[in-house]
Amino acid sequence: MTIDAFYIKKNDLQPYYYAQIKDADGDVVAITGATICCTMKNARTGALKINRQTTGITISDATNGKFQYAWQTGDTNSVGKYYIEFEINPESGGKFTLPAKPADKAEVHVTESLDTT
Repeated sequence: MTIDAFYIKKNDLQPYYYAQIKDADGDVVAITGATICCTMKNARTGALKINRQTTGITISDATNGKFQYAWQTGDTNSVGKYYIEFEINPESGGKFTLPAKPADKAEVHVTESLDTT
């Protein structure tokens, strides 16, 4: 599965990170009643930037497995390449993490802005 890289300018809080959960066959996975947390780490150093964050995550269409992460202050204050993943805790069936395959890296690139704020 190819996951498009996400680009955002340093210190920006939008656009949000949008995602849709699909199974191996490409069918959407309903996430009604699920809780979701986000983890993001620096791809070069391995340092955690976001550690199991639940604030800012909104399930926008549970039936179709859609959710979004609204960046929090401090999430994008350091330029670099990051890997992001989401842990889904559904009402039943046990937790799972996306992306699931080690080769499927979801990249976030925080790029330098022309201004200083």
